[in-house]
Amino acid sequence: MQGNIWLVPCAHGYPQSMTLLLRFQLRPSITIAISEPGEGSERSDSNSMLRSLQVLLVDNDDVNRAVTQKLLQKLGCVVTPVTSGFECLTVIGPAGSSIQVILLDLHMPDLDGFEVATRIRKFRSGNRPMIVALTASAEEDLWDRCMQVGINGVIRKPVLLQGIASELRRILMQGNNVL
Repeated sequence: MQGNIWLVPCAHGYPQSMTLLLRFQLRPSITIAISEPGEGSERSDSNSMLRSLQVLLVDNDDVNRAVTQKLLQKLGCVVTPVTSGFECLTVIGPAGSSIQVILLDLHMPDLDGFEVATRIRKFRSGNRPMIVALTASAEEDLWDRCMQVGINGVIRKPVLLQGIASELRRILMQGNNVL
């Protein structure tokens, strides 16, 4: 990044003003190849473990939801976005659904992610669907709280492509070892 800062003093007794000018250099989109162990470089288009993964994305913030959805789609996931914990529970339903992973914002109004995860684990047998928390929180005991309600993983905001891919692969490998 390059930029300049100007401070303009004012002799007339008015508050001073400051101007900040930033210039950003736009780069072409970067493609990240995520390979599984044992895969050669010929499989650099996407991670086959994540391709067609059915993901329910639960976030009440429109911008966060849109960005996370695009990143998941880049990884090859099939994404169903919803805006609340109540919508999440409706999509999952008591009879079940094809959703394999729920990316769940922990801090939503009305019904937070901890309560949603608790309800899902109460009414769904087994460890499916896998639940991954989305949070900007830096609480030290966050992981312990997540584990207590049956959350399988945590992705910190702001979400990044590599971070999502790594955590999804980790929980899927963990889930395959359990099954």
